[in-house]
Parts: sequence; structure tokens; C-alpha cells
Amino acid sequence: MRTVLIAGDVPAPRALRELIERGSTSFVEHRAADLVRDAAGSAAALDADRIVFWSASDDADVERLAEWYANAEAAARREIVVFVTAEGVGATPSAKLAPHEVFLWPRDEDRLKMAFLTGA
Repeated sequence: MRTVLIAGDVPAPRALRELIERGSTSFVEHRAADLVRDAAGSAAALDADRIVFWSASDDADVERLAEWYANAEAAARREIVVFVTAEGVGATPSAKLAPHEVFLWPRDEDRLKMAFLTGA
């Protein structure tokens, strides 16, 4: 499972990053701001089996990219986007993301383990 992690200004917590890596055969990490500036890089990330967004705050770049990928995901009829946000942030990335694609960290750690370590 090729996974791309896209984070805002605050990197993903180590425990979350390790969980994602363990559930992936290939793992690449990008900063959202870099992908927003590089449209070709954004398109290349779609080659992944799973794209994980991490947001520890209301980060406009992360939200913009999540919206873009959610639209691309819907158009391709694929489910590849996962959005993880810190508890208390309250950001909703896109109405297009299903409830099983949105997680709160660390509250949903067990759900994430099931999703990543079982290939769900």
C-alpha cells in the first residue's frame, strides 16, 4: 500500500506517523505548502493508494489540498483520502469525505490502527 502523508505547518505526531508507516509498503511525506505551490507534485501524489492529511490547526493549505483530493477521489470513484486532525481543531476538510475517512487524533487511534494495519 503506497501511502502519502501530507501535513500542515505542524508535523504529524510520531506515534501517528509510525502507525501510518507500519501499515504501508511505501511511505512518502510532504508539506502541504510545498504541494500547493507545485501543482505537478499535487497531481503525482494521486498515484498513491492512500493519501493521509494531518492537520493540527485550521491550516488553509491542508484544507485546500484535502478538498482538491476529495473532488479527484469522487471523480475517479476511488476511496484514497484519509483526513486526521488533532482533537479540538474542528476543521471539516470536505463534505465529500465519508465519516470513515475522517479521524480525530488521538481519540480515534484504535480506528486508525484497524484501517491501516488490516488494509481496510
